[in-house]
Amino acid sequence: MCGIIGVFAGGGLSASVVAPAMAVLRPRGPDGAGVWAAPSGRAVLGHTRLAVVDPAGSAQPIGDESGETQVVVNGEFYDYRRLRRELARTGHPCRTEGDSELALRLYQRDGCRALAELRGEFAFALWDERRGELFAARDRFGVKPLYYAELGGRLYLASEIKALLACGVPARWDLGAFAAHLQLALPPDRTLFAGVRQLPPGCFLRASAGGIAVHRYWDLDYPTAAELARPGKSLAEHVAEVRAGLDEAVRLRTVADVPLACHLSGGIDSSAMTAAAARHAAVTTFTVRFADVALDESPVAARTAARLGVPNHRVDLDPASFAEHLAATLRAGEMVQENSHGVARFRHSAAIRARGFKAALAGEGGDELFAGYPQFQRDLALSQDPAALERARAGYRKLAEFGAPRHLRAVLDRIGFLPNWITERHLAVLAPARSLLRPGFARLLDETDAGGPLLDQSRAQLAGRAPLHQSIYLFAKSWLANYILAAERLDAAHAVEVRLPFFDHRLFAVARSAALSWYSPEGRTKHVLREAARDDLSEEVYTGGKRGFFAPPEAGLRGFLRALDADSALRDNPFFDPAAVRRLLAEPRTGSDRLLHLVAGTSVLTAEFGMTADAGQTVGAGHD
Repeated sequence: MCGIIGVFAGGGLSASVVAPAMAVLRPRGPDGAGVWAAPSGRAVLGHTRLAVVDPAGSAQPIGDESGETQVVVNGEFYDYRRLRRELARTGHPCRTEGDSELALRLYQRDGCRALAELRGEFAFALWDERRGELFAARDRFGVKPLYYAELGGRLYLASEIKALLACGVPARWDLGAFAAHLQLALPPDRTLFAGVRQLPPGCFLRASAGGIAVHRYWDLDYPTAAELARPGKSLAEHVAEVRAGLDEAVRLRTVADVPLACHLSGGIDSSAMTAAAARHAAVTTFTVRFADVALDESPVAARTAARLGVPNHRVDLDPASFAEHLAATLRAGEMVQENSHGVARFRHSAAIRARGFKAALAGEGGDELFAGYPQFQRDLALSQDPAALERARAGYRKLAEFGAPRHLRAVLDRIGFLPNWITERHLAVLAPARSLLRPGFARLLDETDAGGPLLDQSRAQLAGRAPLHQSIYLFAKSWLANYILAAERLDAAHAVEVRLPFFDHRLFAVARSAALSWYSPEGRTKHVLREAARDDLSEEVYTGGKRGFFAPPEAGLRGFLRALDADSALRDNPFFDPAAVRRLLAEPRTGSDRLLHLVAGTSVLTAEFGMTADAGQTVGAGHD
């Protein structure tokens, strides 16, 4: 994990143009910094380094022999030693001992087709002086971020939005994007900041004198329902393939020249991942401990660590202190939080770094790969019972007739059912939030359709798929990349690189082919993963139910919001009406945790970045 910044223009650029961004990106890469400016003045690349592989070498930017092609990389390319040997055989040898140079050499050999060879979590920017082109790409699942903005005839591209703001991009709310977030999630190419785009997962960008173009090089591709009906292999064969795929994905992510940590909870995902990691490397585990016994998984994690023979450190988090870390968490993440998980993750990474670790493995992705979330389980039930699906569709038709919101009707029109995570978001977030909104923003929300554009660009990947796979696909394209994986920025604030084996595209290629009946036979969630990791798991983890990362609710938010009301932060919030928020705060506790976090998050971001309101571009305004 590192920080990258790139600037492209018609000419006149010098190294000084990225100096403000380099200072902002320094926490991501405290081990070194480098800047390269093209002799033509058309491009500048900057890099702040977290040295995890080849610490003594591989300083960036990395150039070819002529110096005309330069690259800066954030993240890791796995299986890099094999690729280095292959490149040497084909006449493109690497000069460094690390993995980042692969992007440069593969691009020189294969152009944009090089992306098919790259495996890992990454974002990179490459300048080709001969072509006069800036080439940038982001990993398939969107683990690593990549933002860009145009200002004064220049294109700025960076690992964090803060770096773009430091270069002069104005800090303005994109009201339409936040409306989409309330409905479903941020659109794949938008951010909460007006004028700041993100390169969607699995995409690459080309910028030249002819303009900017974004292209997709990879996408989630689930089997059609017809293909699922003829799996061509047995459950036992599939379990064996998943076991081998997970072990390989973990093994590749244990290759590092620094000590490795593992996030370990009491659940199956992190336990299976840690067990595999311990087979291939010396690892140290870290577990969050909450005072609330109902939320505390540390005893189970400690027993798992002892069983595996690996050290375990407990990170004690006091809910009373959560509010005091909220502003720093929000600034680091550049995203609203809807629960206390963000602060817990922020403090967890700080504890890992304090122990001297800067690389860790974590278990995110298991629920997406194996349908572990309760919402996916409900979609799975509809996928396996045609009669239940038809009854649900009849209910959906009645809902549409009685005036369902535009974004829900858009989903119904295109796929004929409502994924449970979308229904839950409407009931748990959007509907309760309406009473708190400023009238102007409420009108913009009514004009917004976050469903239509997302569904329109996903037609090919949704057609003919089972409801479960349609649901997971839409979740991955929206909520996963734009909210869950924002934890990367919380880790980066403490210079910790977190590697996610479950988000390995080759493991996905294996897991995607599971028959629907294999996901949860007799209600046994994540059955394939349980069986794949059976020999590695204790009985309590193997038979245990889903254990999400649950942090304490509210965690001092009411007092925090009352303090915000005493200054201008709540008053300047463009979304929520201060009087309505005060009424909510005066009520007894009513399970309004997510609403309080939304109000606090938008208020703090407004104050932290000095954000002003900008109508932005309404999402899906033309859909009906």
